[in-house]
Amino acid sequence: MTAPDSRPAPGLLARALKKVGQLTSPETRSGKVFTKAERGLTQVAARLAESPTFLRVSGGLMRRGFTLQIRRTSLMEKTLHSLRVPTSSEVDSLRDQLRRMGDQVEALGSQLEHVVELLERQEQPPAASASTTNTVSPTLTPPPEPEPVPRRRRSGQAR
Repeated sequence: MTAPDSRPAPGLLARALKKVGQLTSPETRSGKVFTKAERGLTQVAARLAESPTFLRVSGGLMRRGFTLQIRRTSLMEKTLHSLRVPTSSEVDSLRDQLRRMGDQVEALGSQLEHVVELLERQEQPPAASASTTNTVSPTLTPPPEPEPVPRRRRSGQAR
């Protein structure tokens, strides 16, 4: 027994769009009704958008909705705080602090790499003086150079 194919039949979308086109075409009866209804609704929406009463009522409803959302969020954070569970704002704050700290560590790593490069350049004697230094005291050997540590990049971060 095979599972039914979840893909629509080929051409189903094209047939659906063609049917919608026929229903909304200005030449058909349904298209004329659709056009008339669309014009009426557009006029009503334009009048509502300019109505001070509608704007005042909708603004009041939006204000009440936002106030309710603020109160709900505050109540939720107080509840979580009393249960000693970190709230979303605390988690966001910690995430921001951690991101800043990571950036600072990365900057410090870059600065340390630069300092190591400068120190390596100072330790290397010029070619002419190196041959005379080695011939004067053959028992002294320069210390081995430290191997550079490859720098790890954080995944997903572009420069």
